Amino acid sequence: MKADLRIDPDVFSGVQEHLAKIEKEHDVVVLQAIESGSRAWGFPSPDSDYDVRFIYLHPKDWYLQLTDERDVIELPINDELDIAGWDLVKALNLANKGNAVIQEWMVSPIVYKQSNQYAQLSELVSKAFSPISAYHHYRSMAKKAYLDIKQSEKKKLKRFFYFARATLSAKWILEKQTMPSIVFADLVGELVSEQAMIYEIESLVNQKAKESEQSLLEVPLPIYRMFTDIFESLSEGVTLNSKKSKAISNDDFRAFLAIK
Repeated sequence: MKADLRIDPDVFSGVQEHLAKIEKEHDVVVLQAIESGSRAWGFPSPDSDYDVRFIYLHPKDWYLQLTDERDVIELPINDELDIAGWDLVKALNLANKGNAVIQEWMVSPIVYKQSNQYAQLSELVSKAFSPISAYHHYRSMAKKAYLDIKQSEKKKLKRFFYFARATLSAKWILEKQTMPSIVFADLVGELVSEQAMIYEIESLVNQKAKESEQSLLEVPLPIYRMFTDIFESLSEGVTLNSKKSKAISNDDFRAFLAIK
């Protein structure tokens, strides 16, 4: 099973232009800009928008201030592009709190822009990875999507795949205690052993690629049962015996800014 991670060249160029404009207007450097939605997960629909997310850095003197300023940059959402970013301090603080979203941004397979400080940033964020926090993040996502779809014979494929991806991500963490791939095909390849099921899942992904985000379709019962069985095996009270994550410190932040 392979994921289609291609981005339309015109869209890619348009994102580059938006990012350059953001840097100029806000006097920031975009450290990392990636795709974070269904296109990065490998199961887009034709009408899926582009979810561009980025982390940015102000000049170091901006951080020497008494009162907090806005730490998010968002562009007005249009029918195609949803572009938003977090300031570096916000991103690092969220990483320290076990936020799995910032971890996903570091490993997205679709990259629009990367500065020469990306490797340093990625190392800091990955060391702060908390298996238990990420596990509960994905299990909670799976539960919410499951409650949305379980009552209907025909299911919105978008919600079903949210459920399936979150379920496999939680299972990955439970078994490996590492950050899972955000690419759905990788999760399936690693965690689904029956080849017949893999073919059925791939067929469903291909079907979603032809349907609207709002389409209601029947999910083959064996696939639905497999994912619900996995979800129901994910305990809410699980404990993970993993190495303690390493919090990002003030010294780490100062070193990143090169403040002596």
